[in-house]
Amino acid sequence: MALDARRVAHEINEDLSGIAAEATAEVFASDLKEGSEVPRQTAKKARTGNATP
Repeated sequence: MALDARRVAHEINEDLSGIAAEATAEVFASDLKEGSEVPRQTAKKARTGNATP
């Protein structure tokens, strides 16, 4: 059961990473459309917790 939970957590993490990447790309594209010389940079939040793979 623990292995299944880890697998599901890993899949969810991959899904969330993909969503975050798409959102970042949309912000970048929006900045370019607005004529920004340099698109704004988003700070990556530090992870909290001590989860081990």
